[in-house]
Amino acid sequence: MNSVLLVLAAFLLGFIAAIPVGPVQIETVRMSISGNLKTSLMTVLGAFCADVFYGIIAFFGIAPFLKEKKVMAIFWLIGGLLLIVFGVLAIRHSSKGGGVGNSTMFLKKKRWAFLGGISLSGINPMMILWWLSGIRLFQDIGLIREFTYETAALFLAAGSLGLATYLTALSLFLYWAKRFISEKTIGRINLGFGIMLLMISLYFISTSLRTLLTLS
Repeated sequence: MNSVLLVLAAFLLGFIAAIPVGPVQIETVRMSISGNLKTSLMTVLGAFCADVFYGIIAFFGIAPFLKEKKVMAIFWLIGGLLLIVFGVLAIRHSSKGGGVGNSTMFLKKKRWAFLGGISLSGINPMMILWWLSGIRLFQDIGLIREFTYETAALFLAAGSLGLATYLTALSLFLYWAKRFISEKTIGRINLGFGIMLLMISLYFISTSLRTLLTLS
């Protein structure tokens, strides 16, 4: 196994995996374009920690209980409720214009942004499957011949860094680009993202309730 090639490939895989739009991306974009760069980066840090946690679970099996459907359903339910909170805050924020001066105190508190990042990424236990799929892919193409603790640590570190790098770059770019966007447009973007968060929350909650009803 070429360790350098493994690290580069895992980093690229993590970077690409972060591109599809999800709750973390929506919240990161919303905060950055509203001028809250520090809170946006704290959201990224929280998501990074949650992704690493799921990677540890996937590779070292410290929490097999997450495979239980009931536990997954509870994760989705809690996540859905949290997304409702973030969605409502985004919609309320949009009605005030969306600029830095109009940000709520909640959005300006970095500790809440960090916890929000953990929560938004933590509601997706499918990250476990992503980590395992990545390892399987690398084994199939010959990048990994023997799966050791060292290999797992390298893949986890590089993949997580790739995920966080994309979100950080997105935050910095949008924070820079916001100067070219009017307050009214920022408000509309916040409104759109707020609605998207509410829609995603309904999906998580409905999935959770269906699963719980099936198990009861």
